[in-house]
Amino acid sequence: MTPAVSALPARSGAPIGATNVAVVAARELDEPCSPCAAYERFRGDPFPWLLESALARADVGRFSFVGASPELVLRVRDGVARIERPRAGGAASPSRATRVADPLDALRAILPPPPVEVPALVEHVPFVGGAVACLGYELGSFTEPVALAARDELGLDDLVAMRVDRVVVFDHESQRAFAVGLGVGPSRETARRAAERATEALAARVRGLRYEAQMSEERARSRGRTAVPERAVLRTEPASYAKAVELLLEQIDAGNVYQANLTQRIDVPFDGDPFQLYRALRRRNPAPFAACIELPEVAVLSSSPERFLRVDAHGRVQSRPIKGTRPRGDAARADAGLAHALAHSAKDRAENLMIVDLVRNDLGRACRTGSVRVPSLMAIEGYASVWQMVSTVEGELRDGCDAIDLVRASFPPGSMTGAPKIAAMRWIDRVEPVRRTFYAGALGYFDARGGIDTSVVIRTILLRDGRAHLHVGGGVVADSSAEGEYAESLDKASALLDALASAEG
Repeated sequence: MTPAVSALPARSGAPIGATNVAVVAARELDEPCSPCAAYERFRGDPFPWLLESALARADVGRFSFVGASPELVLRVRDGVARIERPRAGGAASPSRATRVADPLDALRAILPPPPVEVPALVEHVPFVGGAVACLGYELGSFTEPVALAARDELGLDDLVAMRVDRVVVFDHESQRAFAVGLGVGPSRETARRAAERATEALAARVRGLRYEAQMSEERARSRGRTAVPERAVLRTEPASYAKAVELLLEQIDAGNVYQANLTQRIDVPFDGDPFQLYRALRRRNPAPFAACIELPEVAVLSSSPERFLRVDAHGRVQSRPIKGTRPRGDAARADAGLAHALAHSAKDRAENLMIVDLVRNDLGRACRTGSVRVPSLMAIEGYASVWQMVSTVEGELRDGCDAIDLVRASFPPGSMTGAPKIAAMRWIDRVEPVRRTFYAGALGYFDARGGIDTSVVIRTILLRDGRAHLHVGGGVVADSSAEGEYAESLDKASALLDALASAEG
């Protein structure tokens, strides 16, 4: 019998458990560099990762985080958890595996034990170490009573979580940067020494890099729909997409579902450098929840505008579901007209309201009674290639629930399923031919103090075995048309296809 994940030792050799303490050390960098420059410095290390606010906006774009060489990597696929220990310059150590009833419990088990001692210098920083994780859509078969059976072509894990003890933090509001180390040990002194060693090693790695200012949305904007390249493979042909829309409309008419998020995958040959493609995507579509994570088996390049779940250190919860999309216009008047049309679209408003109700219900399963509210409903936000209709739902965790419980109650993101969630997931699984994998799942950090911030994995490219895989789609409601839904999916693909063309060029 293989050992349970909760019994795994920390980097210091001490087992994670209630008898250990966690301490954070930090120092401000004298010459703060840019997140992309720091990430390039780490690319030679195992499992480099970048969580970047490439479009700084109030509340969603203040911080970026960079790191590599995690202490361990948790992988879960089909209920089997495996642990890897990355090795510099070589393959990861042999996996240790065990069957788990709940993959999210396995994720919780690799996090350091609370409480965590944090110096005043970085008390305001929401991530000082813990885990960086990708949660695949198919993890929904563990959080909801749905058996997902779409064809698995990419062979990716349902969950990949890296336990990290060193993070380079960028505060874009104050234009300051910090090296942060997290130590865990049987005593405060042991943990403090481990944290200080990690901090000093991290600061040395980024010394001498120059700072680059954040790009602006206007600088990056390039409007207009991009044609799907001839060498691309549509995993759902237009006729099949239309047939799936019609089937879902029949189910809506019968009252079985109110909305279902239908997506398609586009595969494009690409054998270039993943980080150069990420930078092209970043230029083309800067987003508050950008990410570049290079795993040995796949590179995840994301420019997501949508927050799935945030929980701060005080248990305050926020989700920002997006439903409703229009392309950007070529001229100012046309652009404003498209935003106005989205704001007044009965279809999009109904679609957004249904998902807001679903998110309120999901949050209510883990939040204090009466705390769930909607401070912003159907706001129109502009991004480089599209207008989006965004709502904000907030709440407060109830006693006895933590951020992992909230993820379990809310996953998969309601904006990527439909309503009612379980019925929508079952019909989506019938009409979509291949697994979504990380697309439509979640990506982000799980802080050692209990906070999280995760995005919905949309506007994302997966690179695997010389091919770029991108999913796009939209919500089907009663007054949807097959032509309109297909066009909307291509609007969302334009930034990704442009980035591929730019990186190749």
